[in-house]
Amino acid sequence: MELRTINTFLHIAELHSFSRAARELGYSQSAVSAQAQLEAELETPLFDRVGKTIRLTDAGQTFLTYARSLLATAEQAKAALQPARQVSGTLRVALADSVCSTFLPDLLQRYHALCPQVELVLRTATDDEMLQMLGSNQIDLAYTLDKPLLQPSFVLAVDEPEPICVVAPAGHPLAGQAEVTLQELAGQEFLLTERGMSYRDALDQCMAAQGLAIKPFLELGSASLLCQMVEHGMASLPARIHRTECPRRRNAVPSECPRLPRGDAAAAVLPQG
Repeated sequence: MELRTINTFLHIAELHSFSRAARELGYSQSAVSAQAQLEAELETPLFDRVGKTIRLTDAGQTFLTYARSLLATAEQAKAALQPARQVSGTLRVALADSVCSTFLPDLLQRYHALCPQVELVLRTATDDEMLQMLGSNQIDLAYTLDKPLLQPSFVLAVDEPEPICVVAPAGHPLAGQAEVTLQELAGQEFLLTERGMSYRDALDQCMAAQGLAIKPFLELGSASLLCQMVEHGMASLPARIHRTECPRRRNAVPSECPRLPRGDAAAAVLPQG
């Protein structure tokens, strides 16, 4: 069973005519009429011939689905064997400064290995600024830690859950506890990331809902520096930053886990279209 024969069958089924299929494919009439060989190979009639009109038999209707699948699979196999087209141009990405050093280095290295001709331009911004830049075509992609965006003008390319953890120095009294409460956290000295970042805002909203507040004595834009400074107080960070930047620190998660903002997602968002 040849792919050319299957392709011819599909054209005849669509056009209901041997002669029209022949003209469409640029074949001779005799080549198209060779469909009789396909019927012989399948041991069943595929066409009803009523004058000049061609109709599929029940068997032909059944074979039609398989013929389309066979041809599509053959095209996919052919495409898979073609050398990958070299991608070039500029990719503009916006993300929070506090996650630059943690989330991107390995990813950017892998991307550059796959697409060496693409120039990467990185910009740091708050979540609101990222959305504004996406909407005004100033960037192509926003990498943010935020709840899923449901705006129809944006496409959510990647969405992964990213827990938030509270990190304390090894000698801190709360570091030895299996659980701590939000009330206990409210009385601690905190180092936090900059305002406007979703995980910082979520923590503030979580505490406010319980009539509590965290007043940091230091705000930093760099997660790496924040981890270095954690010896001087507690910090709230995405878990991946803690694992990467604070491998020797101990972290504590409050007992009121449903109230702690742990559902933020690491997401890549790009404009629609």
